[in-house]
Amino acid sequence: MNRSRPSLFASLVLLATLAGGVRNSIAQDAAAEVFTNTSIYRIEITIPPEGVKALRTVPRQYVTGALREGSNTFAKVGIHLKGSVGSFRSIDGKPAFTISFDKFVADQRFRSLRKIHLNNSVEDPSYMNELIGSDTFLAAKLPAPRVSHALVELNGRRLGLYVLKEGFTEDFLALHFRHATGNLYDLAPGGHDVNEPMEKALGANPEDRSDLDALAATIEEPDLAQRWAKLPRTLDLERFLSFMGVEIMLGHRDGYCLARNNFRIYHDVDSNRLVFLPHGMDVLFGNARAAIEPRMNGLAGRAVMETPEGRRAYRTRLALLFTNVFDVPRMHSRIDRTLTGLRSVLPRDEAAALDREAVALKERIVARARELKTQLAQPPLELARFVDDIAKVSGWQPFDVPDGGGLTHTNAPDGRLALAIQAGPVTAASWRTKVLLPPGRYRFEGAIKTSGIAALPFGKNHGASVRVSGVPGVRPAGLVGEQPWKALQVTFETTAREQEVDLICDLRASRGAAWFDSESLRLVRLK
Repeated sequence: MNRSRPSLFASLVLLATLAGGVRNSIAQDAAAEVFTNTSIYRIEITIPPEGVKALRTVPRQYVTGALREGSNTFAKVGIHLKGSVGSFRSIDGKPAFTISFDKFVADQRFRSLRKIHLNNSVEDPSYMNELIGSDTFLAAKLPAPRVSHALVELNGRRLGLYVLKEGFTEDFLALHFRHATGNLYDLAPGGHDVNEPMEKALGANPEDRSDLDALAATIEEPDLAQRWAKLPRTLDLERFLSFMGVEIMLGHRDGYCLARNNFRIYHDVDSNRLVFLPHGMDVLFGNARAAIEPRMNGLAGRAVMETPEGRRAYRTRLALLFTNVFDVPRMHSRIDRTLTGLRSVLPRDEAAALDREAVALKERIVARARELKTQLAQPPLELARFVDDIAKVSGWQPFDVPDGGGLTHTNAPDGRLALAIQAGPVTAASWRTKVLLPPGRYRFEGAIKTSGIAALPFGKNHGASVRVSGVPGVRPAGLVGEQPWKALQVTFETTAREQEVDLICDLRASRGAAWFDSESLRLVRLK
């Protein structure tokens, strides 16, 4: 029996009964028309000269402006720029906007919305990632901002196509929770996780962060059995397992799990638990082969995956979501319907470019679905087996294949079976595998041969080497130039009851080749 693919009936029952799913039907929401019809909104923004000057200096501080959409005119709205390192553009370029309609005029709404975001989508030329990401989270019964599109002008200057998103407001919360009076937390400088000073965007008593403090204390519980027992008391664990699964399925590399970025946290006052909300999904499906069980950088995700029970629950939930939520035909249909509306309002050359990007996105979605199916069919990790304190390692997978180079499992020049890396002009490539280890001290070792390895003109580490990820370990100096077979090793320690560790054979170079002797790659358990 394949436990990674639950029956459709069982899957639907579980999804339908997830604690605290999306509360209201989208059709019941007054703002639903913005996101369910095929209209592309034409938005004209006017910002007076003093406001433009202010946004050049302090781009994230609200200024007063005006907005017109069709026959709807708003003489006074709050506007500031938004975006991170990759997506931020100045007011003189193609900026992204946050627009608050009730910032200066109480109860003012844009088609029933208090706040909207206009994203410039400079990191997503398809303009579709946010849409597909939002749809997928909502299909998984998770709260997520809805998405549409708009054509935008600023002070009479055409800015072009934008992604229109609803903001995290009381109205958004009321759509998904019984009560919208809990604390809503946003990222802040120096505050990108539950143990840091995140900004309280909504909620009473701005100084009270006891709900976040309680979750942080649970996450830091060293006894994994105790941690697993305590997590559901402060974290909506059912929804968080789905949140993790959807982020990883979509390849949301700039989200909470992988980057501690682009998320919000809401304290649901009815369950008295914290709920993670997705955000900033303009970069998705970038690496079809991304691991389904990666190292989690978000502390809540890491806290779950460090426990055996958490890993099993996550794996089960991921299989469930893949079966019932990662619906490739539905995603493709959504893209096609949206394209039909966009083609009618865009110049021919822009529409043609959008068509090409949409085709590429569809291909990436198909490739990701294929890889998810392959990885889910593989059995979950079991504890490494040691014989006389030696464990052979296998299951090596290539990562970051360089342009002009390659990674192959082949014979070295002297006939030894090896993991080979041929460098291109800019290479940071590796062979990787995962092992699951009990507490202890270990040594990862292997023999390496190099030919013509030249260092990169940047970075700290160069050449061919071995290293570990997931635990502290000092990477040995890499081999460069012409080197005969040499043994390299790295020593590390695990403390968790069961800890997942990545073993890595990597090459950082501008040319040359390296071979890692397959028979010599092994783990040694130290006394």
